[in-house]
Amino acid sequence: MRTVAFAALCLAGLTACSAASPRGTYGAGDSSLAAANPGGGTIDPFLTNGEAVLQALDTIAGRAGGPLRVTSISADRTNGLMVNVQQPANHMNVDRYVVTADGALNGPTPVKLMSLDGGPITAAKVDARAFNPKAIAFANLTRTAREAIAKSGYPDARVTEWDIEGIAPDDRRFIYLESARARPSAEVNAQLKIVGMHY
Repeated sequence: MRTVAFAALCLAGLTACSAASPRGTYGAGDSSLAAANPGGGTIDPFLTNGEAVLQALDTIAGRAGGPLRVTSISADRTNGLMVNVQQPANHMNVDRYVVTADGALNGPTPVKLMSLDGGPITAAKVDARAFNPKAIAFANLTRTAREAIAKSGYPDARVTEWDIEGIAPDDRRFIYLESARARPSAEVNAQLKIVGMHY
């Protein structure tokens, strides 16, 4: 099993750089696949539109520099697309970028890393965790969301979030659904093919 000796902690101040954020056009969220924003805002297009995710990654790379390597990438119905990016010039540092459902880009915000083995965080440990986000087949996201809803057995289920922690076989990759009666999830591989359903 792949072991990496650090974990990213949640961070505060996600809107630190929002005042000067460029806004992109990523399309509208699909209400037949994606859950509504609980606050009544825009439906997150990144939940089920892989082209929007790829476009947002290009926008983030324009600000962060390249080559773009990430330690995690996720989307949820409240915050939008969240990407933890390894700094190209200093591999020990990771910054969070958030692209909101309405297209605003926020970041970089430093991510605090914590060792899981008691040792120091090193560039080598971050390198071992980082991956090219375009190695994930985001072009399949819409189809996979549709298939996950069908396989869940709950026609009213909608995608509420997804989380991708890496591209190795044992890395976590899940699409989370919610219906009136259940909260199933689909475990996926790097090609976004469903490898298991969980209830």
